[in-house]
Amino acid sequence: MCGRITLTRGDWDDVLVEVMKILEPTGVGPILGEAGASLLYRPHYNVAPTQLHPVVRSMGGQAIVGFARWGLPARGPSKPLVINARAESLARRPTFQESFANRRCLVLADGFFEWKNGPEGRQPLWFHPVDGGLLLLAGLFDPGPAPGPADSEPVPASFVVLTTAPNSLMASVHDRMPALLSASEAASWLAKPDSTVLHPAPDDLLVATPVSVRVNSVRHDDPACLAPPRNIQLKLFD
Repeated sequence: MCGRITLTRGDWDDVLVEVMKILEPTGVGPILGEAGASLLYRPHYNVAPTQLHPVVRSMGGQAIVGFARWGLPARGPSKPLVINARAESLARRPTFQESFANRRCLVLADGFFEWKNGPEGRQPLWFHPVDGGLLLLAGLFDPGPAPGPADSEPVPASFVVLTTAPNSLMASVHDRMPALLSASEAASWLAKPDSTVLHPAPDDLLVATPVSVRVNSVRHDDPACLAPPRNIQLKLFD
């Protein structure tokens, strides 16, 4: 499961420039920022489901970088939001078949959290790229219902993060991890429903850093969430 992520870039222009640097060489087409997106952006150190977050989607031969809400509405009353989907079963599950065929996206992040049990309790770990680069998480996108009356509250688009089996770094912490895409895999994912790109990340892509238990609460979303934990005595990996 992937239930918390980070995107700590300083401003919206930083995000757009980095996306362009990664994706433009792959030939995805012009990369455009969604109108008004710069007004919504700020750095986030503890993004949780239900929150708005930047995603990249393909539209009319262009790659659009904009915002969507994390979590697809579940079918049936009183059901929780669907925040993850297993990559292995997308084509078979009615909930995701249409989105898999027609509405794929990239979820932008520079890290994600998982928790490992230790003598002091559950220790949050921040998994982030060794080189500090941007992560492209495979996702599915739902544009939401058609606009209602002029005075009604607009319903934002939404997304889910796709997960795969863990790589060796993640395996001792959790049995799933986000599907992380290289630049060429990201371009392929936006272009067509190519499930071959949904696989465990290379073992040397990420590093796991113990961080503050502040991230345990969604109320906390500031740089202190990534601070080293106090008095940690935890063997992270066997």
